[in-house]
Amino acid sequence: MDKENIEQRLKSAQKRLDDLCALNQGNLPGANAWERQQLVQEFFFHRVGAIEVLAQCVNDAKVLGLDSEEVTVSSVIKALPSADPIAKGLCALYMNTRKAPVPPNPYSEDGLIFRAYNYRNQVTHRGTNPFLFRVGSSPPASFHLDPRDANLGHSDKAAQDEMRSMKELISQRCGVVLALL
Repeated sequence: MDKENIEQRLKSAQKRLDDLCALNQGNLPGANAWERQQLVQEFFFHRVGAIEVLAQCVNDAKVLGLDSEEVTVSSVIKALPSADPIAKGLCALYMNTRKAPVPPNPYSEDGLIFRAYNYRNQVTHRGTNPFLFRVGSSPPASFHLDPRDANLGHSDKAAQDEMRSMKELISQRCGVVLALL
């Protein structure tokens, strides 16, 4: 793995976001449901996948000796000295969503990282529909704050805007780690 693999994942996610925003001229509620779902799945797959490829790059660059089959973001963090700036950078890119609630502020940077992982897990791996559509309301398409429990409500922001925020945050934080390698 090399830095180019990370950039390619980030670019693939950007393309999927662009395609989603163009779908049905941006009217997501009226867009083809299968295309919409595929694009959102691929966005989260590639965006979070870039973080996982970054962990592989760190393992290789820092010669941590972790078997490539065993490399995860958390295993690389554990293998690095806690004071290492790369460990801190990876910590800023990682959230374990298993049985964990959405952070109290779902719009904070931690909330966005958590939700990106959660959407990747729920939408890509389990086929969950993350969207809430509202006729006559603004925004007309937003995400459930946690697709595991629709009762937690929905985001106040448009799905496309949240995806852009996640895209920028993850790209920026990956860039910080890449600059340290």
